[in-house]
Amino acid sequence: MGFNVVVTYVVKPEKQAEFMPCMRRIDKYARANPSKFKEWKSFKLFSRETFDIVGKYMELWEFKNMTDYEKCRKRLTKDKGWKKLMQEIVSLIEPATIQVTMWNTVM
Repeated sequence: MGFNVVVTYVVKPEKQAEFMPCMRRIDKYARANPSKFKEWKSFKLFSRETFDIVGKYMELWEFKNMTDYEKCRKRLTKDKGWKKLMQEIVSLIEPATIQVTMWNTVM
């Protein structure tokens, strides 16, 4: 079926202008280095803006299965370019708002 990693977070209000350019750099890096992301089936970024929350985002990472996710994750944890991008994006996010959940497709 499929395995999905869902990451939600809120970007710091003062960092909003930096967020999308950083996400574009991440996307560009992933597309320029396909061998590092070979198990990755798709990635989507969603935003949710309501009257009380501005800058809430959800990432949806899709893999064939959990094993493929683990292979990709393990490879990326050793990659200096990816680590640098992750440090940058994390600096833009309210730490207490980060949530990661994993879902298996059942139908």
